[in-house]
Amino acid sequence: MQQRFVIDVSEYSRFNPSRRAPIWWGVLGLILIEASVVTGFITTYFYLRLMAPEWPPAGVEPPPLLLPSLTVVLLLISCATMRWGGIAINREKYTQFVVAMFSSVALALGVLVLRWVQFHDLDFRWDEHAYGSVVWTIMGFHFIHVVSAALGTAVVGILGMMRFFNPRQQIAVIVDTLYWNFVGLVWIPLYVVMYWVPRWL
Repeated sequence: MQQRFVIDVSEYSRFNPSRRAPIWWGVLGLILIEASVVTGFITTYFYLRLMAPEWPPAGVEPPPLLLPSLTVVLLLISCATMRWGGIAINREKYTQFVVAMFSSVALALGVLVLRWVQFHDLDFRWDEHAYGSVVWTIMGFHFIHVVSAALGTAVVGILGMMRFFNPRQQIAVIVDTLYWNFVGLVWIPLYVVMYWVPRWL
């Protein structure tokens, strides 16, 4: 008789603050899907770059570096405040946890304001040429993800104010932090591709 491969999932529960929680794997799957989309954007950018006779097109300057660079700094700080919140909930320091969550949200709002200004500062539209289309698409894609991460973290912060989380029941904090770190860190390769590659190549 053929032996079957069996996985014991009896300990998989939403109360497990670890990889034994099904939602952890769900969010990891979401991140992998989003990472494939980002890879597609980067591949498309370089494909268009190789096919174009001039990149950026004649008369178009690469976007300025200052605001996108500040965005990188804010996102990295927000990853640190999310980590600080995770440490706080493990120590049952609820005030510190709430401060950490809403600090992250405030940093995300700062990122969104900077990104909105960047949209207005671009001297080309999304439908003028391939370069404009890919730049607007990448910036818009990340903008939407920062919005979703900020909204989710705001909900986590409100639940923290209600003392909903504790060292045992904190999987929502863990997966929110996991997603937040993805949104924050994925901007780095996009930033390099959009703002530095046109200056280097």
